[in-house]
Amino acid sequence: MGRFRAVVSRSLPLPGRGRTAERFAALYQIGCDDLELARLAEAHFDATAIAAEAGRDLVRGSLYGVWAASGPDPLTITVDGDNGAVRLNGTVPWCTGVGIVDRALVTARSSVADGDGLLVDVAVKDGEIIDADRQWLSPAFASTQTATMFFDTTVERSDIIGRPGSYLSRPGFWHGAIGVSACWAGGMQGLYDTHVARWSRRDEHSCAHLAAAFAAVQGMQALLRQAALDIDAAPRDLVGAEVRARSVRHVIERLCTSAMDELAVGAGPEPLAFDAGIIARTQQLQLYIRQCHGERDLAPLGRRLLTERVEHRRP
Repeated sequence: MGRFRAVVSRSLPLPGRGRTAERFAALYQIGCDDLELARLAEAHFDATAIAAEAGRDLVRGSLYGVWAASGPDPLTITVDGDNGAVRLNGTVPWCTGVGIVDRALVTARSSVADGDGLLVDVAVKDGEIIDADRQWLSPAFASTQTATMFFDTTVERSDIIGRPGSYLSRPGFWHGAIGVSACWAGGMQGLYDTHVARWSRRDEHSCAHLAAAFAAVQGMQALLRQAALDIDAAPRDLVGAEVRARSVRHVIERLCTSAMDELAVGAGPEPLAFDAGIIARTQQLQLYIRQCHGERDLAPLGRRLLTERVEHRRP
């Protein structure tokens, strides 16, 4: 995708270095313009942040994905102590950008029972990496080419980034999670703008629903600005980063859902039946925000709130 390469040709401020608000604003704007592009670009920008946090450089000029999901046949990494060869074998589901990105940061376990994964920078266009499953049926994000990938390839020791478990046990993981939600919020802004440009109803109830969606968009913008300030104030606070990210993602997912419902009720059924632009944007946003896993994300937050002293910011 030419637009993908053009968008990521510029660099974004890294999170936690004083300009996180600019980073989130840029991701928000990409999501507003094109959620499919945002889904690809956010991963590439996340890869650059991960590498920077580890003191590493990515392969210059390459488009990157971050493929860190785990399935029933998890990706494992085997290091041969005699000759130094490093072997990757297994499957990774939910790989976005198959056939588009040049390289990906993937998580691999040193054994099937090992939960502390290693992060590996691997080329994903060579003949040893086979696309195992392209059964994506939804029209939403079809052009991002998401698939399950099968790996059976050799990499260099130098392609391993960081220590076992370091991908998840770092504040930057949680800062990046908020970056994803900035794309969701931008997607909601784009959907709202598209609805307003074509809004035909003027009765008080329809206007009230439109105003409720507007308020939700404003709330997400304010939440992202505050989150950016808090990240820059304490960029290495791991507990604070996790609490913040789980909270922000939950609220933004709820506000996106609420705003979509308000627009659907206020505008009536016509746009969702006859307007291709609104249909596409709605389907994309509905699918994208499912990266927020509801109670599965909230339960660890609740346990932390009960077992650790977590400061609650007051106005």
